[in-house]
Amino acid sequence: MKKTKSITALGPASSANLGSGFDCFAISLDNLYDTVKISRNDNSGISIKNLGLKSGISTKPEEHTGGIVAINILKEFNLSGVDLTVDKGVPPGKGLGSSAATAAAVTVGLDKLFSLKLSDAEKLKFAASGEVASAGISHADNVAGSLFGGFVVINSSTCEDIVSFSPPKNLHICIGIPKTKSVAKKTGKARKLIPSRIKFTDSVINVSYASMMVAGFSTGNKQLIGRSMNDNIVEPARSNTIPNYTEIKSKLLDIGALGVTISGAGPSIISFTDNKKLFPKIKKCFKTQFKSAGFESSVITTKIGKGARVIR
Repeated sequence: MKKTKSITALGPASSANLGSGFDCFAISLDNLYDTVKISRNDNSGISIKNLGLKSGISTKPEEHTGGIVAINILKEFNLSGVDLTVDKGVPPGKGLGSSAATAAAVTVGLDKLFSLKLSDAEKLKFAASGEVASAGISHADNVAGSLFGGFVVINSSTCEDIVSFSPPKNLHICIGIPKTKSVAKKTGKARKLIPSRIKFTDSVINVSYASMMVAGFSTGNKQLIGRSMNDNIVEPARSNTIPNYTEIKSKLLDIGALGVTISGAGPSIISFTDNKKLFPKIKKCFKTQFKSAGFESSVITTKIGKGARVIR
C-alpha cells in the first residue's frame, strides 16, 4: 500500500479555565484555528515554516509548540522526519490557546499520517508536551479543548480522565481582545502571578463554582453556566494585568451577559450570552472600556466548536 506523503490538520482556538476551572476546564472556539500541513521527509529531522501570524515564533523544533510535539511522537514511535508548515490563525499571547491549537493539529495530523491510532489520553499527553514552548511546563487544559471540542473537563493530575460535553443550544460567545504588546512565553509569566497559598474558604467557593459549571453543561442550563464563571483565586491575581477588567465585567453583566471571565491567561475577556441581539452592546462596551484604559481592541463573536481534525 502506498504511504500517504502529507496531510493537513486543523487545530481550533480555545479558552481555558472559564473562571474556577484552572488547568481543568476548556472550550474549543469555532472558526478560529491554526492549519498545519505535515509532510514526510527523508532527512530524519524536523523542519518548520511559519505562515500567517508568525511574528516572534521560533522555527527551531525544540522551541516550537508543534516541533516539540513532533519530536516526542517521532522519538516514541521511531518514525522518520517531517516538515511542518504552520499557518497561524490564532493570535499568540491573547489567552486564546494559540500554542495549543498548533500542538493539537500536529498531534492529530501525525496520528493520521503514520496510522498510530493514539488513544485520547495519549493524544492529550503528546499535545500537552508542546506547551513547554509557551508556558515552560506541560499543561493540558487548552490542548484538551482544542483536541476534543465542546466543553472539556480533565483530571490535570493524571490527564487520563477526559470528558467532553456538547454545549447547550444558543450559547453564544463574545470575546474582547485588547491590543497590548505580546510577550514571549506570556502564559508562563501569567502562571507566576498565581498565589502559592490560598484561603480554605476560597478553595471551597471555587469548588462550588466548578461543580456548578459542570452541572450547567451536563444539563444544558445556560444561566447556571454563566453564574459559575467566577473565581476567587486566579481571577483576582490576574485581573490587574488586564485593562479595566473589573469595570468591563460589571458592565457586561449589567447589559445582560450570562457570565464574564478572563480567557485563559488573558488579556482577552470572554463573555457568554444566550441572546445574539446583545452583541452590539457587548462589543461597544469592550471597545469603550479598553479605549478608556488607553488600548485599541478587537472583538470576535463565536460559539463552542469541534475539536482538532484532519481536513485533507
